[in-house]
Formats: sequence, C-alpha cells, structure tokens
Amino acid sequence: MKRLLFCLSLLLTSFLSPAQLRIVSYNVENLFDTEHDSLKYDQDFLPDGKYHWTLSRYINKINNLSRVIVSIGEWQIPAIVGLCEVENERCLKDLVENGPLRKQGYRYVHRESPDQRGIDCALLYQPKKFQLLSSDFFSVPLPEDERPTREIVYAKGIFNKRDTLHVMLCHLPSQLGGTQKTAHKRAIALGVLQQKVDSLLSLNMEAQIIIMGDMNMRPVDALRGMHNLMLPFEERNEGTHKWQGEWSCLDQFYVSDALVDKSVAHIYAAEWLQCVDDKYGGMQPYRCFYGYEYRNGYSDHLPVYLEIVR
Repeated sequence: MKRLLFCLSLLLTSFLSPAQLRIVSYNVENLFDTEHDSLKYDQDFLPDGKYHWTLSRYINKINNLSRVIVSIGEWQIPAIVGLCEVENERCLKDLVENGPLRKQGYRYVHRESPDQRGIDCALLYQPKKFQLLSSDFFSVPLPEDERPTREIVYAKGIFNKRDTLHVMLCHLPSQLGGTQKTAHKRAIALGVLQQKVDSLLSLNMEAQIIIMGDMNMRPVDALRGMHNLMLPFEERNEGTHKWQGEWSCLDQFYVSDALVDKSVAHIYAAEWLQCVDDKYGGMQPYRCFYGYEYRNGYSDHLPVYLEIVR
C-alpha cells in the first residue's frame, strides 16, 4: 500500500510540477512612493498631487502587485520578474522586503535611469533559481533635443545549475505624440538591443537570450537572431493593453534560437485582473487609476510570463 501511494505521488508530481523556469514581465503602472524627488517630475504622485498618492494607496499598490506575482507563480514563485514603471529603489525594497513578498527571498537589479518622470526598469530574481553572475545597464542614445528614456537592464546568470541565461529588460519610448513621430526613438532602442544580441551570438551561437518588457509597439520580428513569441497573440486579437477599445500586445518576449523550441509564452489574463470596459465594451485591465479617479486596481497592462520547459 505504501509503495502504491509513493508511486501515485511521483506520478502526480510529474503532472503538476512546474516548468524549469518561469519568468514574468509586467508594466506595473506607476509604482511611485509618496516622497518628492527634486530631480524628477513626480509631483503628481504625492499626497497633495493630482493623484492624491497617499501612504495607504501606496501600500495597497504593493499588496496588489505582490498578489499578481504570487498568483502567476502557481506551484512556485517566479524565478525572475521584470518590472517596468518603478520609481526608485525604495519601492523595490518595500515590494520585496516589507510587503507580502518578504519571505520569498527576492533580490533585484536596478539603478536610477535618466527618465525625467523617474520611472525605471528593475529585475527581481531568486538566487536559488537564477544565480546572478553579472549585470549591466545599457543607455538609449536619443538625440540631444529629445527627453532621455529608460535604460535597458541586463543580467547574466545560471539556471538549472548549469545553463547560462542572458536576460534584457526594456521599456521602449512611448507613443506619446503619435506612433510615427516617435517611431525613431524605438528604432534607436532596438538598435541597442540588436548590438547586444549580435555581440552575445558572435561569442556563442547557442547563447540563451531573453529580451522582455513593454515595447510600446505591436509585436514584430524586429531583431535578427531572435524570435518574438507574442506574434500569435496579436493575430488572435489578444493583448496586454487596451486603448480606445482595441487590444494590443505591447508586452513581449523575444528568445534566441537556442530557446525557441523550449519556451512557451502566456498572457496572464485572470478575471480578477480585468474589469468591464464601460465605454467600448468587453473587458480591459483593472487599472489603479481611470484618469485621476482612484480605483485600487492593479495596472493598465496585463502581465506576461514565459516558461522554459524541459
């Protein structure tokens, strides 16, 4: 009987065990603290600012984002989480050390970017699942008369105790001002990514590379040697962001040839992360704010996640 139960346990585990590595990319919609940074334009996210960003609202935001990350993990917490629109290190500390995630052991890769609003990219990782070897930050050299944008976060580490993984997290320049008028900015950022990919693949054609983040454009195969895994979602009219009633898949994963056959991408579209779109119909992401009206939601983007399977 004991032997039978043991075998059933092994069988059940084989069906329910998670992928080797689960990686999340999430634009968290303005994770700001409540303190003014004199070097950034963060006045709207202060207690007396346009959003009336109080300590209780900030704590709610931390709790909501923690719930999302844990829920995506299902059987285990995600090994790597890329976050876009984080104001500073204090927000990261509050998220991984003082909030509901404090027992999960996350560490992070981050530094202040030149973005004038103060929104950065940051990479959370669990050292037991992803052993960080090195990290770097790549600037995007926009013309001098353009506002500076976010840096690209790079991390190199070991997963599965033997495989080297290169991860790049980016938040490309927005479409504010019009898609065509801002396309050159995203082209410059893609050029930086391409240079880094070329450099890695020139050293090792089997390099395992992941590029993720908010691309602020519809998915295309814009990088040589990389495959955009979100193209099928766009073709099915599934997306991560909704604008004027239309879904688009702004949040994306690119993987190199070495990973394409063992990588599966998903949009995490849980019902509780969405609400009814009263104006255009259907569902939309359950945002923290609608205009300046506080709704205590999660984000104006749905998260995406990648499974590297056996």
